[in-house]
Amino acid sequence: MDKAGKKKPGGWVMALFALPFAAVGVGMLLLSVLPTLYDWSRMQFWQPANATLLAANLNSSRSSKSTSYHVTARYRYTVAGQVYEGERVAISGGGDNVGDFQEALGERLEQALRDGQPVPVWVNPSHPAEAVIDRSLRPGLLAFKMVFVVMFGGVGVGMLVFVARGGKPLNKQAQRKTTAAGTPGKLEKIPGGVQMHFPAGRWWGLKLAMGLVGVVFMAVGALVPWEQEAQSDIGPWLFRLGFGGVGGAVLVGAFYALANSLRVQIDRDGLRTERRLLGLMLQWHQVPAPEITRLRVVEGYTVEINNRREIYYRIEAELRSGKKITVAQDLKGRQDADRMLASIGSATGYPIR
Repeated sequence: MDKAGKKKPGGWVMALFALPFAAVGVGMLLLSVLPTLYDWSRMQFWQPANATLLAANLNSSRSSKSTSYHVTARYRYTVAGQVYEGERVAISGGGDNVGDFQEALGERLEQALRDGQPVPVWVNPSHPAEAVIDRSLRPGLLAFKMVFVVMFGGVGVGMLVFVARGGKPLNKQAQRKTTAAGTPGKLEKIPGGVQMHFPAGRWWGLKLAMGLVGVVFMAVGALVPWEQEAQSDIGPWLFRLGFGGVGGAVLVGAFYALANSLRVQIDRDGLRTERRLLGLMLQWHQVPAPEITRLRVVEGYTVEINNRREIYYRIEAELRSGKKITVAQDLKGRQDADRMLASIGSATGYPIR
């Protein structure tokens, strides 16, 4: 928060951007992953019994991108002289296309029904009306769900925590040691040099638009019926991977651009930078003055809006080793970038170009 106690500009947009990610990840964890683990753990204590199949079907559902399978069954079993009927087939209900679990189980049950063979089931001894045919955990399906939990939930919750803390890092001790912050994106003079702060959420509208472009590309890859256009089975997947890969890369890049911050202090003693992501330290540099050979402006990225091309620049410090370190970024227009470069060079005495 700023001195007036108000949230930084773009904070609410970052929160809005994060909410869907957090909802997907947390929802998958609470409504699917944890119930699956809970059911699997308690089913390890259930008792075996033989059941007679009354019905068994392997159902398939074909979409534009794949075919999902779903096994349904109805069976009758007896416990302590009492007859029960059950319909639960596996721990996780519904269909999927992760591995061949559904197909193999469906074919086995359909064959047993045709042959009139009993099938083993697992029965809850405390509540015999509760039973299941297959109590396998299915690590592949669990891992698939955890991708959503970790990637979407981690990104979403992390961004929400960052916004709630007003952009402050979680480690308070590290925060006290951090390079002092100047006015966002502008120079603040100190003895022998300058310091700058490029906070998370800068140019948030542009980066949010980039994220939406990524989502559109991913949606095109997933939803367009490429099978109708392709001449082989490989063609559709190439299109899906192409559009999905580009969209995913753009979305990840937009998230990084929106959520990272940079603090810089450069003076006659050297250069210190701190790069953070959602307030957590990602990368830092400390370079003595003799290692810095020059400062220069380089083109960062280009954006075209309404047929208007806008170039964003950054300022790099070139070291004797050949390494380059960013000291300023997201500078809109060459004129502003050159003006900032001249100010830094004048305050520090480093060569500029």
